[in-house]
Amino acid sequence: MAKKDRVPTPPKRPVQAPKAYKAEANPRRTQLIFIALAAAILVAAAAIGAAFILSGDDSSASGPSAQGDCTFETFDALEASHVEELAQDYEYNSIPATSGLHSGTTAIWNLYDQPVPQINSVHNLEHGGVVVQYGSEVLGTEVAALASWYQEDPRGLIVAPIAADFEEEDPALAGQIVATSWTHMLSCASFDEAALTDFIDDYRGPQGDAPEKFELDQLQQGAN
Repeated sequence: MAKKDRVPTPPKRPVQAPKAYKAEANPRRTQLIFIALAAAILVAAAAIGAAFILSGDDSSASGPSAQGDCTFETFDALEASHVEELAQDYEYNSIPATSGLHSGTTAIWNLYDQPVPQINSVHNLEHGGVVVQYGSEVLGTEVAALASWYQEDPRGLIVAPIAADFEEEDPALAGQIVATSWTHMLSCASFDEAALTDFIDDYRGPQGDAPEKFELDQLQQGAN
């Protein structure tokens, strides 16, 4: 009996694990994604920058800030009661004063060649006035320029020398021109017409922060 030929067993095929689907790259789609991400980063950076600028503006209200040769500063408002005289231990929170106890009589709105009593001039600030004082070392030409500036619109303005005792307390005042309104002060190392004009535009009369807002026509030169 003839033997049947044995058919060889076919080799086993290796079983491959299923491959994850991978979409073909789309160059245009990838480019759009990068553009969108870049735009989002720019928007976020702009928002952070704007917030920083706004917060910076806030800080100038409570601390000194430089404006050319001038420094601007804001102080807390002190009690604004009327008194006959100040107690020996009473202190204003700035030199010269920008608020606080004061006489019931204002100083006359005018241009002076002698210091004006501060107990009176603080009352002028309470009405919305601005007091500009200059130190003993300020040049005569600058004092003359200050006087000419004053005459352009003297309503609600007093211009006078700084008192000697103020210069003793703060020697730097001798070379300064200092403008004060209620709770605000502008100190300049020289006569700065633009800075002074901006100051009175912001703080003289009803637009300022004085507790008693008088109209400018009520604050005429020669009156009190």
